[in-house]
Amino acid sequence: MDKLNTRQREIRSTKPFEHLVKIKTEGNNLGLIKTALIALFLLIEIATMALGALFLVSIIRWYMLFAVLMTIGTCLYVLSSSRNSQSKAVWLMFLILCFSFGYIVFYFSDEHIFFRRQKKRYEEIFKRSYNFQSESEVPKQASEEVKRNVSFFEKTGNFSAYTNTTLKYFSSGGSLFDDMLRQIEKAEKFIFIEYFIISDGVLMQRLINILKRKSEQGLDIRIIYDDMGSHRTFKLKTRKELKKMGVKIYKFNQLISWFSFGLNYRDHRKIVVIDGKVAYTGGANFADEYINEKRMHGYWKDAGVKLIGSAVDGLTLTFLRQFQFVSKQVAEFSPYVGLSEKTDNNSVVVPYADGLDYDRTIGRDAYANIIAGAKQKLYIMTPYFVVDDVIFSLLKNKAESGVDVRIVLPEIPDKKPVYRVSRNNAEKLSEFGVKVYTMKNSFVHSKVVLTENAAIVGSINFDLRSFYQQFENAIFTNDKNFMKDIDNDFAQTFKVSTLVTKEKYYRSNLINRMIAGVLGIVAPFM
Repeated sequence: MDKLNTRQREIRSTKPFEHLVKIKTEGNNLGLIKTALIALFLLIEIATMALGALFLVSIIRWYMLFAVLMTIGTCLYVLSSSRNSQSKAVWLMFLILCFSFGYIVFYFSDEHIFFRRQKKRYEEIFKRSYNFQSESEVPKQASEEVKRNVSFFEKTGNFSAYTNTTLKYFSSGGSLFDDMLRQIEKAEKFIFIEYFIISDGVLMQRLINILKRKSEQGLDIRIIYDDMGSHRTFKLKTRKELKKMGVKIYKFNQLISWFSFGLNYRDHRKIVVIDGKVAYTGGANFADEYINEKRMHGYWKDAGVKLIGSAVDGLTLTFLRQFQFVSKQVAEFSPYVGLSEKTDNNSVVVPYADGLDYDRTIGRDAYANIIAGAKQKLYIMTPYFVVDDVIFSLLKNKAESGVDVRIVLPEIPDKKPVYRVSRNNAEKLSEFGVKVYTMKNSFVHSKVVLTENAAIVGSINFDLRSFYQQFENAIFTNDKNFMKDIDNDFAQTFKVSTLVTKEKYYRSNLINRMIAGVLGIVAPFM
């Protein structure tokens, strides 16, 4: 253990952006087989629908007329829905091209249809938990901008604003998880963990060693993982070992399911709560690449936040609601909230979440609000930049109004198609005065926004998946010390990044521009 920590410190103590070596890692054959099975199930479902439609065509003369009428009706439904414009365009194209069975696929995947029962379950869970939520605390000296944001969070998701909370910013996954594991080692009552990706490896072995001791002490340990994000990395053997210890483990949205196209809706949240007194969130998943123990796309740049104090309750409630949903058990709330020790800090902290359990696109709208409130500077760090017209226009207008708008993207992509669209979108904005940077030899996975008024750190990417399809979480705050640490992180990142100029545009190449345009059509599903 000491050797491992020493090695991680040595990695972080050197310049993390130079002399990087990509390490070849072992494949996961079981994960590949599961992926192939999932793809096969999807193909069988689509083929069954298509063949069923063709069979109807062969035996029922009027089916084609029926299919045309259903397609027209579905297109009108899509146009009148609250979906974003890009998503509407993709669905309309699909419905028209596959008119004989496209409407069937649409209704099987529409959240208002396939997710209706789940929505009712969430409503019941929320009703039970509201009684354990604190009233918002907003100091009189808080700016009007902050007060407007607090009002937004209250009205859209019933999220409380807390004071008496100390925040600590982490500019790397290594420092985040080192601190987190030390706190887990100190746990006395319970440990809650929720991640999109949980992966076997060095980091997991450190956790298992701690959890084994904690389970022997009788602690309540619970883990939620996303079945898509973790299906090739969180091995069955490891899950069995944890369950044998007494750890309660549940997956979100099982991948292999018949005639349900809700696989695109994933739990992308990152939450750890310890004894109701300390909590963590941010962009980093629980895997070795996030601590640069395993190099996949150069240096992995990530960010996180530690909360001590009243605001921990906000993350605790978000976790327990999801736990009740995935476990189908009636969760108790009272033993796990109101346990924190108040700190002497009057800054506002709002832990909030987003997903199909809410009626609004809270994550997207929170970003829109903080962007709209920027008067002097607006810094954004994100791995992907596939935004809708609202966010694009806000950023364009801010830059043209004289606000210092800067966006940091990776230099090394993890998903090349998404990166092409991201660079294309960012370069369009640079023509209006937005400064776009790419971090050298690195993959930027942080999700951070900073203005002179406030900051947001969490799991929410600047892309349509995070805005419209995934379950996400983040914190909003006006804590000046916390914001200063974020500002320092941006300053250091700018120094090791390349400012994108016209000479370096992807868009300068016609083929790149055409490819990005085509990929942009399916951006809502990327």
